[in-house]
Amino acid sequence: MFELFKSGGIVMWPLLFISITSLACVFERFSYWRYSIRKKTMLLNAILDKYSNISSVNNLNNKNISSIPLEKVLFDALKIVDQCNIGGRSNIDIKLALEISIKSIQSELGKFNNLFSTIITVSPLLGLLGTVLGLINSFSFIRLGASGVNAQEVTGGISEALISTATGLIIAIITLVFSNYFNSLWREENSILNQYCGRFEMLYKRNTQ
Repeated sequence: MFELFKSGGIVMWPLLFISITSLACVFERFSYWRYSIRKKTMLLNAILDKYSNISSVNNLNNKNISSIPLEKVLFDALKIVDQCNIGGRSNIDIKLALEISIKSIQSELGKFNNLFSTIITVSPLLGLLGTVLGLINSFSFIRLGASGVNAQEVTGGISEALISTATGLIIAIITLVFSNYFNSLWREENSILNQYCGRFEMLYKRNTQ
């Protein structure tokens, strides 16, 4: 395995670093989304009922807040309302507070998206660079008009070119698949947040009238 890696040339080292980074980010995203994948409608409704009956979050502890995005959004929205409370009445509408809270969680939902895009773009380019370097190495052993060309050294350069290209493409393809999967979860989560926050807004206004 090491010989195969070594035969890919110098660009295999940055490709190795990129692959490890991509793998670490993929595992982190899987860890983050595991609750979103497993969660049930019953759990979301329980969270909605819990926060619909709360007029203030001052007595709630941040440590008791789960990692489910819906609960984070509702907690942050009520916290914004509490912070803008003047004279026993908030000067900010709950709808605006929910919109601010949803926007603030987007960076958490879409974490590593830019990094994934960079890896998808850079990996094939590094593979292409390996191709060029490998072919240059091969052609350096060819002497026009000379006989007895070292075939092993020539084919070694071509092998370096092919291995680095294949490695770059494999990294880009795998990262692209997972990136699209996480983006689909992100879109689904936003749809859920908008749906339940709309329901929460109606319940909150009904309870505070």
